Amino acid sequence: KDGHLLPFKNGAFKMAHKVGAPVVCFSIIGAGKLMPANWMFPRRPAHGSMKIIIHPPIESSDKTEKELAQAIRETIISGLPEEQHPLNE
Repeated sequence: KDGHLLPFKNGAFKMAHKVGAPVVCFSIIGAGKLMPANWMFPRRPAHGSMKIIIHPPIESSDKTEKELAQAIRETIISGLPEEQHPLNE
């Protein structure tokens, strides 16, 4: 809740791997500043305060669930600024 990327849950990776579906990753920059964890409504003005990067799809059929999760995490981190990188990596 401090703007850093947190650990993932495994459900989405299991589902994508099971059906062999590609996964499209998004890196969301500045969401924590626009909508802090303790606020009910977004801060105003919001224009230009957040950026979304849409990464190319990652194929799941040639990876294990663990490899898929790691590839997705690395892809998302690659689009984030340093202040949003995970603290424990």
